[in-house]
Amino acid sequence: MRKLLFLLVLALLVGATAVWLLQFGSGYILFSFAEFTIEMSAWTGLLIYLAATVLLLWLLLSWRWIAGAGGFRLWWSTRRSARKINQTAEGLLLFASDDWQQSAKLLSESADKSVMPVVNLLFAARAAADNEQFEQARTILQRLQATYPESRFIADKALAELHLLEDQPLEALQILHTIYTKNPRDKALLRLLTDAYYLADDWVSLQKLLRDLKHYKAISEQDLDSLERDVYCNLLDSFVLDSARPIAEQRAKLEDIWYLTPKKRHKDPQVIASYAASLGRAQSPDKQQALLVKALNRQWHPELVKQFGELESPSPEKQLLVAEKWFVQHREDADLLLALGQICQRLQFWGKAKDYLTAAVRLRPSIQGSICLAAVLEKMGDSKASAEAYRQGLISALEEQS
Repeated sequence: MRKLLFLLVLALLVGATAVWLLQFGSGYILFSFAEFTIEMSAWTGLLIYLAATVLLLWLLLSWRWIAGAGGFRLWWSTRRSARKINQTAEGLLLFASDDWQQSAKLLSESADKSVMPVVNLLFAARAAADNEQFEQARTILQRLQATYPESRFIADKALAELHLLEDQPLEALQILHTIYTKNPRDKALLRLLTDAYYLADDWVSLQKLLRDLKHYKAISEQDLDSLERDVYCNLLDSFVLDSARPIAEQRAKLEDIWYLTPKKRHKDPQVIASYAASLGRAQSPDKQQALLVKALNRQWHPELVKQFGELESPSPEKQLLVAEKWFVQHREDADLLLALGQICQRLQFWGKAKDYLTAAVRLRPSIQGSICLAAVLEKMGDSKASAEAYRQGLISALEEQS
């Protein structure tokens, strides 16, 4: 408002000054060139001069705008940016279409001109890896590390993932351990560490990592539950008796592993099966039998039944009594029938063993059942029936392979 008022006052002053000057005469201007002569009043010449000056200034300012950031330069810059974005988008679309070779080529070649060079190089490396061009992918990632040092962490993770795709978990772990100390909360890094430990069969390190996976919610609860089961099963399965060390010491080590296992896993049939098998390797059949009986009374599971049947108990009569009690409720269970047949076979109760094993094979033909039945029949002197049982076992083996 003040500017408008100032301009009005200035216009009035200029007008008044012009009127005052006109009182002294208008004057004139004579312009002559060759045969042309132009004559005009001084005021007309002044108006023409001012109009020409204003026009020249307008033309200069317009050119400056066109050539500057607001005009042609902006248009050209926008056009180049759009072209770069289109190249990146085309490369990403090729990646999504599984055209990894063309995607890697386009994204890599356009990276230096792209407005998102890190994205270009990351997806170019991934496309090359998916195309099993691992050396090309490694070269692209090394280029990313050298050209954009601020993206080194992302490049290192991608390089570690590349080693995992090549089934090189130890090489991946070398990289991951270096960056983990500075980024212990990174979820993607935790998942990569999980995969690397898993592929390397490093169950001890993976067991220590479970707490962070849960705390930072790096994986879903369902995946965490499955991973935890695998970890403790493999920790127990990895127990092997060493004849060079005292057996009592090794049994204590096995008990330490079981003690470290979460309490809720003590009721997990798969974990119990692994622990029971380890007790068998530790030459603790009494403890193994007690564990299996307790677990099966609580929850029926075929793997536990199978182990119970294969267990060479120091008290097989008691083992048979327990199994026959279960048989009252599980008469059509092929695993239990096989287990009963195996126990009777060890007790040399040939008649009962034949009945149980025949029923087991009838319910579910299996190699193990046929072999046990053939051995029992041979002991009973029925060579023809024994040969037939062996033949059925061979048929079952061929069917399983096919």
